[in-house]
Amino acid sequence: MAIAACALALSGCITRNTTVVRDVARIRVEFENEAAGRIFYEALSKMKDSGSRSESTTKLEIPIIFEHERRVVRGSNEKFNEAVTRCDTNQDGKITEVEAKIFAEQVEK
Repeated sequence: MAIAACALALSGCITRNTTVVRDVARIRVEFENEAAGRIFYEALSKMKDSGSRSESTTKLEIPIIFEHERRVVRGSNEKFNEAVTRCDTNQDGKITEVEAKIFAEQVEK
């Protein structure tokens, strides 16, 4: 009995924590002029994350012996892609100054 108690007290726990960032490629976009790009990026910096922000955690434990935790989080390109989709209203791959101003107004509301 004493040997079992010592073995439990002295046994180590293997712990492994990993974080995986899942990111997608950025949508290719052009800006009509410098002002359109500036307005878009200023609005993007003020934009709150949508409710679709996702994070998942998977945890596996065998008490005293092993613990493994894996976290998967959403990358920043998803926010950029969402902003481009909202801003480029005619979906032509080019953001005009007017589109950027409308997007900036929507973000501030």
